[in-house]
Amino acid sequence: MPITNNMRGEIESMHEIPHLLLIGDGRLARHLARYFAQLGMGHAAWSRRMHEEGRCPDLAMLVRPQTHVLLAISDSAIETFVSGHPELEPTVRIHFSGGLATSLAIGAHPLFSFANALYERELYERIPFVIDEGAPRLSALIPGLPNPSFFIRPDQRARYHALCVLAGNFTTLLWRKLFFELNREYGIPRDQAFPYLESVARGLAETGSPLSGPLSRGDTATIARNLEALKGDPFAQVYRAFVEAYERQQGLAESGAGKDWLAR
Repeated sequence: MPITNNMRGEIESMHEIPHLLLIGDGRLARHLARYFAQLGMGHAAWSRRMHEEGRCPDLAMLVRPQTHVLLAISDSAIETFVSGHPELEPTVRIHFSGGLATSLAIGAHPLFSFANALYERELYERIPFVIDEGAPRLSALIPGLPNPSFFIRPDQRARYHALCVLAGNFTTLLWRKLFFELNREYGIPRDQAFPYLESVARGLAETGSPLSGPLSRGDTATIARNLEALKGDPFAQVYRAFVEAYERQQGLAESGAGKDWLAR
């Protein structure tokens, strides 16, 4: 949705809390609904499944000009959904995709990974939202939400999201593999690896270099043994790629062409 100065002013100057309409019934929608209930934020809900089951009326009946439409649906469906529902034209439309930049809705990505289990209010309140630059503040986009927020340009979203996937999705694959292999090969229950996971998270949250092991020591002999032990494993190339990426990053830092972000 194109953001104009008039639109920004109109949204931020509203005295009444605009009506919130939550679209979707997947994992994110469930978390948002739970959080809204904890905050005492009333909202309407709509999804195709709910409509087909007779649990909500036609979408047009839930929309008025001041409605803030929260598109908690899959990234690939956002533009199609908005384009296919002209009744949404006068509304303020917000999507939660990390990588999508579109003129049809304002991006407000929660920097968080939502599991199946629902959370307590204290955790929800800590989740930052990353909003399209030029859009209103989060408190105006979703009135009543107290979360921290930050702005990035829409053309920065692709790289921003790629970094999120690197850190979140890919490490999830690595940890799931560790849990599975420990149990399958050595009979070690997955929960026995949780202290290790917690120690990694604690190191990342603290100041100073969090890296340990052969990479941090420059122990090429151990790295070579690790790669030999992983021969035939699809993740051997992942290990090798990380080593190569780390060495390239170190080279950039030493040449002054990049920051040594591992040292802090």
